[in-house]
Amino acid sequence: MRLLPVPLPPRPTTTHLRSAAVAALALGLLTACSTGTEPQTGVAAPTATAADPAPDPTMLEDAPVDMVPAPAPECLSEGVAYATVGEGDTAASIAWAGAGERGVLFAPPVDGDVCQWSGELVRLAAEGYLVATYDWGASGEAGFRAALDVLRATGAERVAFVGASAGGTLAAGLADDLEAVAVVALSPPATYGEVDARAEVSQFAGPLQVFSSTDDPQVPAADSALVVRNDRTSIVTEVSGTAHGIEFMAPDADHADHIRSIIDDALTEGFGEG
Repeated sequence: MRLLPVPLPPRPTTTHLRSAAVAALALGLLTACSTGTEPQTGVAAPTATAADPAPDPTMLEDAPVDMVPAPAPECLSEGVAYATVGEGDTAASIAWAGAGERGVLFAPPVDGDVCQWSGELVRLAAEGYLVATYDWGASGEAGFRAALDVLRATGAERVAFVGASAGGTLAAGLADDLEAVAVVALSPPATYGEVDARAEVSQFAGPLQVFSSTDDPQVPAADSALVVRNDRTSIVTEVSGTAHGIEFMAPDADHADHIRSIIDDALTEGFGEG
């Protein structure tokens, strides 16, 4: 199956970035280099008010992953860290923000990048999660694992996965081996490369939400439905239209707010807060 790259959503305007920076008062920042080197501070997070103090920036004396700070793309709000993790063919560009023991990993579609999940990165970091996403790069799975390494290195003890298109396949297909607490997948193909997300071969038993559209031109809704188990914590939502993957999260998308509520509900259930 050949999945087509999905066009990037419009970059945030200056007004949007300023609003996002206000929402990012709770964001932590890590720009540490490889093991044994001193961490370096990137752009400082916004100063908090007395009524809403921000936590200290997340810093590591020794980073357990090879990490090189990099200039952040314009789509990322102030206070979001961005670095190249790993080397060679497995190197990936990772963006992350927030703090705490509850991690959320957002996986982009094929050829996608950190801009596509930047809004959710800020939104969930402001709600108390430690959140990461990545550029697809040469290997989407390598980027997925690198982003997970960053989350665990910066304090996440449990992690939920959210993915779009092939990123959704990675989220569902790797959930058992990588011990996810919950999964939300938007238009996932049942298999992608060597990753098989079909419920019949997966041992993942946590909350699993799949979202698809009836006339998706890239991944038929019936294919996405193969990811869903037959139990009350595994749910497929199919809506009319042709939207695919990250297109559901576009600023003018009809179902963006619904999907945000699905993500929030899955996180609440997965982290045992419901």
